Amino acid sequence: MNGYGVDPDSLVSTGEQLVEIADEAREAKARFIGAIAVHEGANSGFTTASKAASLAELWEYYVDDLCKRTAVAGGLLEDSSDGYREMEQAVLETLPPLSSGE
Repeated sequence: MNGYGVDPDSLVSTGEQLVEIADEAREAKARFIGAIAVHEGANSGFTTASKAASLAELWEYYVDDLCKRTAVAGGLLEDSSDGYREMEQAVLETLPPLSSGE
């Protein structure tokens, strides 16, 4: 086996999956917020309405944050695969194989 055994294609596919998860979470958040907005006027005046609105705002904030972090992690995996390939090739060209007795 050459190098460290990391499969750059797996880095890319995992990164793509993380970005897709972030996109799906954003879509779910948008549907949730849209469903709340439809009933906003009907719920005004109830004591729990302000608490529910606060909860929805916090939920929206944390889902946004999670989406950003997940998308960034996925993007880093995708972007780093080429750098890893280059580094791996440079190491293989510079150092003898790990199993070498030299």
